[in-house]
Amino acid sequence: MAGPPNDFIQTEIGLAQEAYQSGNLDAAEARVNKLYEQHPIRADVLSARAMMQMGRGRQDLALETFSASLAIDPDQGEILAWAAFASLNLGRFQEAEAHSKRLAKLMPGNPKAHYLLANALRGQDRIREALEAIDRSLEIKADDVDSLVTKARLLQAWQMPALAFEIYSQAMAIRPTTAAGMELARILLRDSHPEAALDVLKSIESQIPLPERPHALTAEAFTIMHRFDEADERWALAKRHSRNPASIAQRQALMEIAAGRFEVAEKLLFELIEGHQDVTTAFSILTTGRKIRAEDRPLVERMADLPNEDLSPIQRIELNYALGKSFDDLKDFGRAIPYFDEANRVCLEFYRPRREYDREAAKAFTDFLIEISTPERLLAMESKGLESDLPLFIVGMMRSGTTLTESILSSHSEVEGVGEQAFWTERAIEFIYTKSGSLRYDNNLVMQFAKDYLKVMEPRYSGTRHVIDKNPANIEMAATLHGVFPNSKIVHLKRNPVDNLLSLWMTPMSANVRYASNRDNLVFTYREYLRLWRHWQDVLPADRFATFRYEDLTSEPDTTIGEMLDFLELEHEEACFSPEKNARSVLTPSVYQVRQPIHKGSQARWKNYEPWLGSFSEMLDEQD
Repeated sequence: MAGPPNDFIQTEIGLAQEAYQSGNLDAAEARVNKLYEQHPIRADVLSARAMMQMGRGRQDLALETFSASLAIDPDQGEILAWAAFASLNLGRFQEAEAHSKRLAKLMPGNPKAHYLLANALRGQDRIREALEAIDRSLEIKADDVDSLVTKARLLQAWQMPALAFEIYSQAMAIRPTTAAGMELARILLRDSHPEAALDVLKSIESQIPLPERPHALTAEAFTIMHRFDEADERWALAKRHSRNPASIAQRQALMEIAAGRFEVAEKLLFELIEGHQDVTTAFSILTTGRKIRAEDRPLVERMADLPNEDLSPIQRIELNYALGKSFDDLKDFGRAIPYFDEANRVCLEFYRPRREYDREAAKAFTDFLIEISTPERLLAMESKGLESDLPLFIVGMMRSGTTLTESILSSHSEVEGVGEQAFWTERAIEFIYTKSGSLRYDNNLVMQFAKDYLKVMEPRYSGTRHVIDKNPANIEMAATLHGVFPNSKIVHLKRNPVDNLLSLWMTPMSANVRYASNRDNLVFTYREYLRLWRHWQDVLPADRFATFRYEDLTSEPDTTIGEMLDFLELEHEEACFSPEKNARSVLTPSVYQVRQPIHKGSQARWKNYEPWLGSFSEMLDEQD
């Protein structure tokens, strides 16, 4: 006997969809289940059943049913999209990739296909391929907010927050969303723009129920701005509505340290430690916020007795750096160094893909920068450069005194500091590298970026002459920066090489610092840095590029600070000679040091560790 006609089945599915959309899931499911009992191997019935399962939150069952439907009819575009979506939600990224690739082949002009593929590739940490996929989606529909947000997230994953900022801003201009707004606010906070972050957060708060609002982000902004009463209120709300209030307390402690409220942070951290709430992180933050004292030794020994096998790799990294710092503060150097060594060993193992360092490529990059930075080419670049002298660059090897220098100079009434901007180091990928990875220099693109950069560095206060970009890595971009801003000045900090290397060894670095956690790689990188610096000394004008020694700055601060101000053609102001009173929040590992009066306690530190220097001792001949 013939079954019911197709139009009857389609009518029933349509009625089920109407019931579903009106919120009557029970009625919708009843219709579909009845059809399924009669027609269990029809693709359209299976697809309708899968949709009901999605509505019930059973995405695992739904994916199984979508797959059964696709096995019967593999060319269902909408079902391929739903199958990819369910796979993504379940973290089954390879399945999502297969479904979205099939959809893209079937419907190459459908932006959703490439959007889904990008997210599937992102889940597998295949960032470059994911960027290519999301760019195809945006070629088809340039104003798709979801695709723009995905591209911004991919750029962040690729350590390009400045480019991500631009894409998030573009998405917010089209349609403000909570996802774009919160990520945009995070970048603004990272780049020391708390007022702008607050504006973004206010623009999206009305879209979010009170318990789910980004109270912690708002609290961070208020803390950075030293609006502590408002910050405390928001921190309390964040803890009240969080599933993990201990993590909020940790974030608050970090921000209180950045703002110079060490006692507030210490109270929060001891409460966490005594409450046995993620004690390794709390202890790590505590050692960042102040020196460990003799009376702290029982706590330090308690932390040293924690069994490593019970800790995650991240906790082991935190704990070992913190214990190394603690015993260094206690001047027990023989006990300190094994903890620093272990922290770096775990980092190297845990971050292995990101710590694979290609010395040949690094040397080729330095060679290229030197080759293209001849006096003749620099003169040609200068002639096309912008007139603005607004940017003021502080550069050098990491841990060479750049944060202290920024604190000194940003204390001046005509100078603002905006922290470490990633702008130029990120865009170097575009104006120095081709898509194939070979090296070339695109000066037209550099000049375009220079105009964009001035917008990023827009002063917040009237009367500002200079805005500081304190990214140590800009030492590589010194010739480029001089070429596009020939009237701007570059302050370079140089530190005793062995002290600098030891400080790098003893300080947690970003997972993406490829040369970190390996003594030989650190020495190699330092030699390349010296080679490049010496070239800049030869080719850059002395009235635009000046080197100051960290040892002079800490031994003879008044003289050296005066020389810096003279180089920058700034009046000598008393505030610059007492940078520890600078109220601006500091978001780098040097936060504790810059809150103290200038001292020379970190000079010749290497002598405390002479028996354990290893390959760092090769740099003893480079001391000056």
